[in-house]
Amino acid sequence: MAKFCTKCGRELSEGEVCNCTQTVTTTSNVSNTPVDVKENFMDCVNVFKKIFTKPFEAIKEFVCENKYVAGIIMTVVAALSTGIYKIATLKNMYSANSSIDSFTASDFSDMLSNVLSGGSIGSREPEYLKEFMTTFATNLVEYALIIAIGYFIVSKLLKGTASFKQMITAVGISLSIVFAANIINSILVFIDGELIANIRVYISSFATILSTLILYGSVKQVSGVDENKLFVSIASMSVFATIVMDIIQKLFK
Repeated sequence: MAKFCTKCGRELSEGEVCNCTQTVTTTSNVSNTPVDVKENFMDCVNVFKKIFTKPFEAIKEFVCENKYVAGIIMTVVAALSTGIYKIATLKNMYSANSSIDSFTASDFSDMLSNVLSGGSIGSREPEYLKEFMTTFATNLVEYALIIAIGYFIVSKLLKGTASFKQMITAVGISLSIVFAANIINSILVFIDGELIANIRVYISSFATILSTLILYGSVKQVSGVDENKLFVSIASMSVFATIVMDIIQKLFK
């Protein structure tokens, strides 16, 4: 089985030790290297190509320090997908309450127009832009908290070896599952029927479980922490982030 450096992601031959950390310390202009946006987006695309078919290989290639920008992109995209799912759900609910029999291309166009302009067709229609931005911002902050809390627990409390950038990529790759589930459910929400409604629930449940497993495997690769302690730590990351979000929301109400 191929091995990959946990710092740079380079594939290593049997017994080879990567010297990327030595290169970083001896090269004075590494920190000034410009971010290659195209390369980072391709890293994200490669994750989606492998995450469902070769998850362990995807983790080994992606969870390394030099891919942290791609991790940030995936985190932001996952938060955006939650906003899309929210407005899709609201649009479907509004259409049903307004006795609209089916969701047409015109309805979809109106929804996008409302999201971009902040307007509404009728007085009873939800404020889509506000709902989208609120959902996006809330989830983005929660994901950022998971990264920060995870780094604090794993690297500070448990004295692990994971860097903050590696924690960004670990959370980012786990959120790729959330993104896929949100996009699929955003489409399925406009299809009527109890079966489809149940499928959406199954997809959400599957995404939650798989995302947690991917996060565990990712952090395990770079943390250097005992598996028993790490198992509890992964669950704690999301729980503590949720608690902090609840406190913040109550303070600002």
